[in-house]
Amino acid sequence: MRSVLLLLAFTAASVSAQPDPYTLAAAPVEAGAIRLDGVLDEPAWATAEAATDFVQFRPSPGEAASEATVGRVLVGPSALYIGMRMEDRQASAIDARLARRDEGVSSDHCAIVIDSYDDDRTAFFFRVSPGRVMMDILFYDDIEADRSWDAVWDVATTRDAAGWTAEFEIPLSQLRYRGGAGPHTWGFQLARIHFRTNELSYWTPRRPEDTGYVSQFGRLTIPGDLPSPRRLEAVPYVASAVTRAPGDAADPFYAETDLEPRLGLDLKLGVTSGLTLAATVNPDFGQVEADPAQVNLGGFELFFQERRPFFLEGLDAFSTAPRRALNNRRPTLLYTRRIGRAPQRTAFVPASVGEAAGETGAVYTDAPQQSTILGAGKLSGQVGRFSVGLLNATTRAETGRFRAFDAAGAPVADDRATVEPLSNYLVARSRGTFGRTIVGGLVTSVVRDTGDPDLAALLPTTATVAGLDVEHDLGADWLLTGQVAGSALTGTEDAILREQTAFPRLFQRPDADHLGVDSSRTALTGWAAEANLIKTDGDRWLGALHAGVTSPGFDANALGFQPRADYAHLDGQIEYRQTTAQGPFQQWQATASGGAAWNLGGDRIGTLLAWNAFGVLRNFWSVGLSGDVVSRFGEDRLTRGGPMVERDAGGALFVNVESDSRKPVVVEASAGAFGNELGRLGVSADVGISAQPSSAVSVSVVPGVQLYRDPRQFVTAVDDPEAVGTFGRRTVFGDIDQTTLVLETRLDWTFTPTLTLQLFARPFLSRGQYTSFSALDAPGAFRFPTYGVDFGTATANADGSTTLDAGDGGAPVTVQPDFTVRSLRGNAVLRWEYRPGSTLFLVWQQQRDGVEADGRFEVRRDVRGVLTDPVTNVFLVKLSYWLG
Repeated sequence: MRSVLLLLAFTAASVSAQPDPYTLAAAPVEAGAIRLDGVLDEPAWATAEAATDFVQFRPSPGEAASEATVGRVLVGPSALYIGMRMEDRQASAIDARLARRDEGVSSDHCAIVIDSYDDDRTAFFFRVSPGRVMMDILFYDDIEADRSWDAVWDVATTRDAAGWTAEFEIPLSQLRYRGGAGPHTWGFQLARIHFRTNELSYWTPRRPEDTGYVSQFGRLTIPGDLPSPRRLEAVPYVASAVTRAPGDAADPFYAETDLEPRLGLDLKLGVTSGLTLAATVNPDFGQVEADPAQVNLGGFELFFQERRPFFLEGLDAFSTAPRRALNNRRPTLLYTRRIGRAPQRTAFVPASVGEAAGETGAVYTDAPQQSTILGAGKLSGQVGRFSVGLLNATTRAETGRFRAFDAAGAPVADDRATVEPLSNYLVARSRGTFGRTIVGGLVTSVVRDTGDPDLAALLPTTATVAGLDVEHDLGADWLLTGQVAGSALTGTEDAILREQTAFPRLFQRPDADHLGVDSSRTALTGWAAEANLIKTDGDRWLGALHAGVTSPGFDANALGFQPRADYAHLDGQIEYRQTTAQGPFQQWQATASGGAAWNLGGDRIGTLLAWNAFGVLRNFWSVGLSGDVVSRFGEDRLTRGGPMVERDAGGALFVNVESDSRKPVVVEASAGAFGNELGRLGVSADVGISAQPSSAVSVSVVPGVQLYRDPRQFVTAVDDPEAVGTFGRRTVFGDIDQTTLVLETRLDWTFTPTLTLQLFARPFLSRGQYTSFSALDAPGAFRFPTYGVDFGTATANADGSTTLDAGDGGAPVTVQPDFTVRSLRGNAVLRWEYRPGSTLFLVWQQQRDGVEADGRFEVRRDVRGVLTDPVTNVFLVKLSYWLG
């Protein structure tokens, strides 16, 4: 965590207001006059003005830096050259650890940040360590950071008896600016981390209590003309993947070894001086790390981070999050994981095929795991006072095949079915600055070819969301922000009925008078709105008030991520930051927050008071403590479409401790516990150990355990007219005892800054055992009666299942919810950037999965099973070549 904090310190604070902004003049240089070797001995460097007198941001804000730093800037016909000299009286102790590009290595660093738009909102960040570990980041909205942004640039470093030197070459084609006749003025900042003392200093002074970043830069003047940035970059790739997976030899679709060659192209074009077009054809994401295994016992969809480079880069142009908000509650209107998702039609074999095969026959299927992205493009940048972003992607129609055989082995069916339609995804975003007010708009659209009747009954044909957001600077460091959005789905009656009754809506809830299912609908509309009043800067006190409403019919899930609808909330928080040394702390901060939520029927569905505190000790250890208290509230999602119940009150406490990250071995430990009045309990703990036995090798091991008990875990719900007091629906819950173990291991071996090997393995084991079962007996109930104790019977069966009979004349219910889930995700990635922008990947991915309908923890079966379950191996070779 310490390395993350160091990076955040680079990126999240601001410069104090300067009466006369710091200004540095760039000197001209002829093409070819600079040899990039990390030695500033060319005559041109002596002609450039020097940036000196760096000021500490940490640990002693406002004081002069303890070691001298000097920066100079040259501008050539096609590139900027920045030279930085870092003096060090103990040069032999300079830390020069190695790591892969863009990794947050704990080491000395220097950085340059360029606001070439000069809009006080957007900046390009370039950082290097003495070991030439490079990092680049795109800043937007003044303080937000896109760490997936990659530019093609170069830097050389050298060390000597008096310190170290960095010599940057930043091609003008990698920046966005307004060209033409000079002079030009850009925002500019220089920074340095002196790792031994944890000192962070800047050329333009910065105050820890402020939160602006780009808006507080000094200025760089470029006296001459600048060429208009018209860049064309093409990155073609060739790849081949070999997959070896287990299977059934009788399966006609099974092949023990599958070879898949691929060709593709990534393209970037500077359309104008402010607009860039990025496009991809047949993108390959084979080098992307797999999602971690999880067990989802709730009805809400799991959120997975976007990992694919094309969709990560340039997302700043589509952001709708309010600037400087302490807690963003806006619906996520853009979630690019929807593009190329798994096919939605999982059951595509007609029932008649199973009947023809009979009980002793066999039915085999073959369907893709992901939808294929045929192509995608993004246009982003600035047009006058407006920032614009346009994203369009198309995924092809995917088909699944099936073959069926009767008991004698004779074929009875051989056909295919569409499992995902041809789909087009469109996002358009624009923001304009009008004095102290910023107004933005966003439109997302998904259009599917649902000509297949089965798909038409499953998915809406169109899904559209349109939103408007506003930010207004009230002055005195107060910011008012807000957003309104509307959504519209169209499709067949079956598809819209499915949307009404599924998460996140559940219109069928019988005690929700403000809702109702309409089976004749062919469209569904809704709206959402929120507002924030935020104290952003100025002193050590920050705060925010948030309010928001999401109507029952609002749906952004076609191209966004929305956990639930029918929701209103009001909450606030206050934060204090102590940015100078006090007592045992170098710095500390504390936050208190609270709020409540309701559905639009007026039922209170949540009340929370929370707090957290974090501090960095004088010995560079850090400690965090947080907790919350929850009162009783109504829960309208626990029964998965049934009536509301009353949820129990409780509280939680969590602690985190991390040792000094400057040491070769760093330990981070965290633990937490929560409890509720009905006996819902949870305990979690993990210990992370990171070691760097040499400057080129780092290892981290993070074992973790979670223990969880819930006496009201949803098991099943069945329609039963004999069920008393629950609207003809029998809802069964179980008392679950769940244990989850995980071990995350990483090894990074950096041979050179451009040649790295990364190994990753994550064994995962989770088991859940149910000890008793209960049933909802009345709407709004707090305690549920238990089968075999308070009513009816619970009979254990020989196969591990349990038959539950309420004794009220209704049909018995048989359940077998116990489970054991095992998983092993691992990969090895050798990455060689053999020339700037061009890479060779050698990848090995391994995946093992095992599932048992048994919740008992058996050491021999489960621990060994993680390593002996059926394995799928994927071997990938990918070569890309940058043309620019």
